[in-house]
Formats: sequence, C-alpha cells, structure tokens
Amino acid sequence: MDIKACLNEYIKELENEVMKIVSNPRTDKKTKNLAMKPLTSKKQIILNTIDALDLVDRVHAEEMAKADDFQS
Repeated sequence: MDIKACLNEYIKELENEVMKIVSNPRTDKKTKNLAMKPLTSKKQIILNTIDALDLVDRVHAEEMAKADDFQS
C-alpha cells in the first residue's frame, strides 16, 4: 500500500470520528468544538502532506525528464 492511500485511509478514520462527535446528542456545543479542533488540525496536516508528496513527485518527474533530455 502506498503512502497516499494510507493517508487517505487515515482521513476517512478522522472523518468517522468527527461524525461520531457531531451525531452525539448528549454532547454540548463547547465540548464538540473542543473535540473537533485536534481532528480538524490533523486532517489539514495530512492534506498538506499529500500536497507535498504530489509536489515532490512532480519535481522528480521534471528532473528526470531534464536528465533524459540532457543525455539525448
């Protein structure tokens, strides 16, 4: 399994946790907000990581193409 797939799976788990928090009728608004902040932060960090991995892949592909052009 590749890294992006693992990160996407983790995002799904975070979203499931959020849904559990939101759907709990006994939890007040303040408690929900406190519980949601770390989950939201984690999700954003993971999304930023995925973007960084995409950037690294793109730069690598460009560098490899330049190397191939240089050798030709």
